[in-house]
Amino acid sequence: MSRRAPACSASRLRPGSRDSRVAAPEWLGWVLTLAFLGIAGYSVARLVAAGRFPSGYHGCHRAVDVAHTAMAAGMAVMCSPVGGPLPMAGWQTVFVLVTGWFLASWLLAGDRPPPVGWHGSDLHHAVAGLAMLYMLTAVPHSAHAMSSAWTPGPHTGQAALPLLGWAFVAFFAVQAVRLGQVALRRSGSGLLADARVAAGCQLVMAVGSGYLIAAML
Repeated sequence: MSRRAPACSASRLRPGSRDSRVAAPEWLGWVLTLAFLGIAGYSVARLVAAGRFPSGYHGCHRAVDVAHTAMAAGMAVMCSPVGGPLPMAGWQTVFVLVTGWFLASWLLAGDRPPPVGWHGSDLHHAVAGLAMLYMLTAVPHSAHAMSSAWTPGPHTGQAALPLLGWAFVAFFAVQAVRLGQVALRRSGSGLLADARVAAGCQLVMAVGSGYLIAAML
């Protein structure tokens, strides 16, 4: 299986070369990988804590934490210099389900306020799921890559529908500003009640998602 430049590396084609790249330091990929894995672990810890103290933790909270676990794990694989164990089609299926769940929830909610405001609305998570699907499908991959384990390195500078990609980048930039404001507010204490930690994790995910997409364009 051939190795490609990590998705978390900035690269460009040199004159006279069809596939040579100038990659960013590999340590950056590892830093982002560990950060996203930490966020996934935090979301899992919330799910475990909710099993012990279910009071005030409703189904909407659980759906959000499951979605954050999947998204953070997916972004960790995108950044990892060694790739991941699941085939790309498996990740695409995961994010189709995530997007469909939150889109349906948003449509059914109507004008009601989001049940977990500091976690972001259902529409926010639906758009984030679409962005993950865009990262997986907008860049050309070989038939071998589509049927094998997800290897690092979608080719940068070749993403389809670049305007859509920049729209996602703008969306995550706006969300990062909003989440940064939430992360600075006073909130409750404890794993499930501290909105600042949850908002801070989402801030990292928003910045990371925007960066990954921008690196593809």
